Amino acid sequence: MSPSNARILALSGTAIALGALTGCTGAEAEPPSAVPLTPSPTVPTTTAPPTPDPWAGYFDDEVADAKVGEYLWQSWGTFGDSGQVAPHRSDNQTIDPGSYTVTLECAGPEMMTGRISTSAGTPVVDPLSVSCMAATPVPVELPERGLLVELDSGRAPGAFLIRVARVE
Repeated sequence: MSPSNARILALSGTAIALGALTGCTGAEAEPPSAVPLTPSPTVPTTTAPPTPDPWAGYFDDEVADAKVGEYLWQSWGTFGDSGQVAPHRSDNQTIDPGSYTVTLECAGPEMMTGRISTSAGTPVVDPLSVSCMAATPVPVELPERGLLVELDSGRAPGAFLIRVARVE
């Protein structure tokens, strides 16, 4: 073996031996401080899922029981999930000018307010205060195309039903 190869071989053996001894200190090994020994607890979320609206579907059967052609348009639903109650706005831009009866119903609050106008925002009746104890028919003369109905339960949860029928 040439002297240079012998020197490389000797140095290689020394390097391997030093590498093996590097981890041997004779003291007990301690786990690294960055690695937790036990899993950390999960932090609970503070946001609760929304409560389902108990008024959802309230007028579904009444709408389904209406005779075909009895109403030109029906709109129904709720004022929103618990904690998220808001006024409702329903717009039908296909209703032609003419005479109609807009019937408003509600359940939940004692009263609701309503505004009926053209889709462009022209009022066609004075603002309404509607009792939720019964259906309230409102005669409407629509001067231009489109009908907008706005309902407000005053932040009370509940359901509404809007029915529009042409007056013959």
